[in-house]
Amino acid sequence: MFSLVWKDVAAAGRLLWIVLAVGAAQLAGMAFLPSTYVLGVLIFSALLAFGSLAIEEYQRTELLWISVPVSRAQIVTARYLTTILGAVVGLAIGWAIANWVARLAPAAAEGPAALLSLEAHVVLLAVLTLAAAVHLPLHFRLGAGRGLMSFVAISLAGLIVVSLATRLILSAKGLPSPTTDPAAWRELAVGWIQWAEPRLALLLTLLVAFSAAMLAISLVLSTRAYETRDI
Repeated sequence: MFSLVWKDVAAAGRLLWIVLAVGAAQLAGMAFLPSTYVLGVLIFSALLAFGSLAIEEYQRTELLWISVPVSRAQIVTARYLTTILGAVVGLAIGWAIANWVARLAPAAAEGPAALLSLEAHVVLLAVLTLAAAVHLPLHFRLGAGRGLMSFVAISLAGLIVVSLATRLILSAKGLPSPTTDPAAWRELAVGWIQWAEPRLALLLTLLVAFSAAMLAISLVLSTRAYETRDI
């Protein structure tokens, strides 16, 4: 199974090297913008996590893997391991660059180095894990192209629903919009941080447990879908 993980990485070798080089340079340049830097690290890690899946249809690697004398369940598990490995490597590189820039430029110390703490890494890894839990079953059921399009459609629909629901809740409670009254939202954010800080360990534990459970369910669904899929 681990040989399949290595084959996935090797198949996407050129793409991964480009992402590593260009992404690392961009992260170093974004290091003085904390919020932008966190988003950059998330995108960078996602590219490493899903890079081999994104080019699978172009490289036709799926036909190669199913010709290898391994079960489809092993192929699915290897893909999950590759995805999580890419996410972890991306977050580790982002953390290393943030701390490297902070040492070279003390003015950046309160920026990305402060935001990309261990707790922030756990949150970002949980976000990527939940994204994988949704995307991978679609990938193994529908294929690389249609699976990616379905994932994008579901993500956009989810953002729209969350945005509308948030606006309705704000209106019902008489709270201001973040765009019309940012000062009020800064006060609310401070209050939320003060509430969450003493409960941070519990909240992170629940988040990790939820994302791990969703990934396990996703693995079962992906395995069943791939074993019954006609390629």
